[in-house]
Amino acid sequence: MNRTLSLLAVLGGFLLISMPACTSLEKGQCKQDIDCSGMPTKRGDLWVCYKQTPEVEIGKCMKAKDARLAHEKYEKKLHGKCEDKDGDGVKAGDACDPPIDCNDSDAAVKPGATEICDMKDNNCNGLINEGLQRCVGTVLGGKRDPVVQFMITLPAGVLAAANGTVWVADQHQIYHIDSKGKATRFAGSNKPGHEDKKGKFARFDEPRGLAMDQAGNLYVAECKNNCIRKISPDGQVRQYAGLCSSKADDTGLDELGDTSSARFWCPIDVVFDKDGSLLVADMLNSKIKRITKDGKVELVAGAGGKEDENGYTVFGNSNGPAKKAEFNEPAGLAVGSDGTIYIADTKNNCIRQLKKGKVTTFAGACEGGKDKGSYADGPVSKARFKLPQSVDIDKKGTVYVADTGNHCIRMIKGGVVSTVAGKGTQLGYFDGSLDEALFNEPWTVSVANDGSLYVVDYGNYRIRRVMR
Repeated sequence: MNRTLSLLAVLGGFLLISMPACTSLEKGQCKQDIDCSGMPTKRGDLWVCYKQTPEVEIGKCMKAKDARLAHEKYEKKLHGKCEDKDGDGVKAGDACDPPIDCNDSDAAVKPGATEICDMKDNNCNGLINEGLQRCVGTVLGGKRDPVVQFMITLPAGVLAAANGTVWVADQHQIYHIDSKGKATRFAGSNKPGHEDKKGKFARFDEPRGLAMDQAGNLYVAECKNNCIRKISPDGQVRQYAGLCSSKADDTGLDELGDTSSARFWCPIDVVFDKDGSLLVADMLNSKIKRITKDGKVELVAGAGGKEDENGYTVFGNSNGPAKKAEFNEPAGLAVGSDGTIYIADTKNNCIRQLKKGKVTTFAGACEGGKDKGSYADGPVSKARFKLPQSVDIDKKGTVYVADTGNHCIRMIKGGVVSTVAGKGTQLGYFDGSLDEALFNEPWTVSVANDGSLYVVDYGNYRIRRVMR
C-alpha cells in the first residue's frame, strides 16, 4: 500500500515540504525532506531539504540548524549593503561577495594588502604580523579583547614540534594550529577531570608542558592531575606515568619505580633526551625525573626539599653531583644536541645546566625568592632573570628563555644574555617590532623549525610568534 507523507517545516521563515522521494537525485541532493531521511543522524539531528527560494527545484540535504544559518546568511546578503567606505577599492558588507574588506574604516587594510609590522591584520587573513622578520605577532587571540576570532581560556604550554606542527595546552584542552593559523581542538573538554577517552571526550586539568615523539604521539605534563598523559595521533588519551588524580590524598607525593606506581607533584614540563627517554620537570618536588623507554621512572637530578628548624620545607640552589644538587620549583626543560639538559630553575631566578652528571649555573645568579630576581643583560655571570619558567634551544645551540617575571624573551648565546623581544620589566600587550613588543608574563617558549619562537603570553591570554 503506497502512502504519501507530507511534512511542513517552518525554519526561520522559509518552507521545507516533504513528499515521496525521487530516486534520480544524486547523493546529498533533494526535492523534499523525505529525500534526506537516509542521512546519518546523531543526537536527534533533524535533516531537511534546504532551498534558498521556493522556485528552486533541487535542494541540498542539511541539518536543520545549518539550514537556519544558511537562510539567515542569504537574507542578510539579499537585504544588506555592500560599499567601500574607506575608498581602498574593496567593499564590505553582508551583501558583498568575496573578497571582503575586513576593516572598511582603514584604507591600509584589505585583502591582498602587504602585511607590515603593526597591530593590524593588513591582508585580512585572520593573522597579525605573520611571517615578518624582526616582528612579534599574535597567532591566537585571547580572553580579553581578542584580536582574532579564536579564543583560548587559559593558555599554558606551546610546542612547535619537529614535524612542523604546533600544539597548544589550554586550561583543559589541547589544540592544534595548522599552517594558516587555524586552531582546532585535538583533545579535552571544557570541564576539568582526568578521563582517558578519545578527542573531546577526554578530560584534563591544567595541562602544561608538551613533547612529541617520532611516531607523532603527544605527551602532556598535567600539573593538577599530577601525572603524564599520552595522546596518540588519532586523539586517544591514555595515562602514561603517575596516578592521574587531583585529590588531596594523591597530591604531594614523590615516588620512583614503574610508570604505574611512580608519583609526581605538579609535573609541569616534558622533553625527550638524547636517548629517547622522557624527562619530566617534577616542579613541586623540585626534581628532574626520567621515564625510560622500558617504563621506569628514575631520578635524574635534584635532592628535593628539606625541613628547617620550624618544620617548613625549604629548597636550595646548590650545584654539584646531579642527585645532590638543589632546585627551587624548576619549570622548564630543554636538551641540546650533545645531551646537555638546560633547566629553568624558576624560584631560584636562574638557568641551570646538567652535563656529565653535574649541575652548574648556566646563566644568572641562583638566589631563591621572587624578591631576589631582577633584570640585566650581559655576560652570563652578571645577567639576571626573574622567575624564568621555560627554556628551549635551537639547532645552533642558542638557548631561549621565557623570563616570566621580566615580561620578555631572552637569549643566551656565546656566553652572553640579551633580550630578544619585549622591554625588560615592562608588561603590556603590543604587536610590533622586537624592541617595541610587549608581553605580560610569558610562560612558555618553543623554537620552530624556521627559527621563529612561539610564546605563551599568559597574562594576555594569547599565543604570540616572534620572527627573527
